Amino acid sequence: MESLASVFALVYAAEQQSYVGAARVAGVSPSAIGKAVARLESRLGVRLFNRTTRSISLTEQGTLLYERYKRIIDDMHDAEATISRSRERPRGRLRVSVPHIVGHHLLMPILPFFAEQFPEIELDIDFEDKVIDLVAEGLDVVVRSGELADARLIARHLGDQHFVVCGSPDYFKRHGRPQTPDDLSQHACIHFKYPSSGRLAPWAFRSPYDRVIFPRNLTFNNTDAGLRAARDGLGLAHLPVYVAESHMRAGSLVPVLTSFMVPYGSLSLVWPSNRQLSPKVRAFVDFVVANFAARPDAFRPPDAAGVSSNSRG
Repeated sequence: MESLASVFALVYAAEQQSYVGAARVAGVSPSAIGKAVARLESRLGVRLFNRTTRSISLTEQGTLLYERYKRIIDDMHDAEATISRSRERPRGRLRVSVPHIVGHHLLMPILPFFAEQFPEIELDIDFEDKVIDLVAEGLDVVVRSGELADARLIARHLGDQHFVVCGSPDYFKRHGRPQTPDDLSQHACIHFKYPSSGRLAPWAFRSPYDRVIFPRNLTFNNTDAGLRAARDGLGLAHLPVYVAESHMRAGSLVPVLTSFMVPYGSLSLVWPSNRQLSPKVRAFVDFVVANFAARPDAFRPPDAAGVSSNSRG
């Protein structure tokens, strides 16, 4: 306890540049501040303050110690604030940004349950495929795919994105099934292009099939359009498992080449690191993580999810 008193005494004295000012902030006497600093100097064997009759200022050693001690106090305050907020009811406006396909297929199905559990949270959700600066835009939390490169952000991993190549039963009756990724050159392929860049999304296969060139029979900038085209027998689509899963189980889409598939990217919940995790953000993050975890098939390869093709290359 004596060491902790010295921590506060040093930080307050440095910031107020006087023992009197530090005592006023700490709610103790100036002599208590002076004695705490003196004990700290004695224990460390260094002088921490330059003293004049009117003010005090940190020495070089004192500055180093102040910077460390300041972080300790800030962490203590943050911890107390987090506990205090955890006792509050989640409420208020929550701004969320999510990619279209994730929003439609993973988030929308669970929103009614979230609204029922947290009726005082007002959700404001943007469906947006481009990468947004959530700090500049004032967003509370976003769903992102891929690696997190911004040090200002904190991420919670949701799951790896597994994909499947699939087509309709009618398409395979007419054209047969590919046995290896190389066979795709003889098939109609339905491609997805990113709306923000126009770049084609790759079809991810294990080596040595990671550089296969596919014909471009149809291209959409909307995954659901590609899904519909595949169901209508217009070609083969490369879709996230969580998009194609229910259609494969219903038999309207048939997976192929499952033994060649590899995951491509991952999904994470992301929020700014310089903000306390408020009750509304914590409620949303914990709810989404728990509900996505309850759908393991959406984040597994088709074989592991219990949906497999009859072809093995």
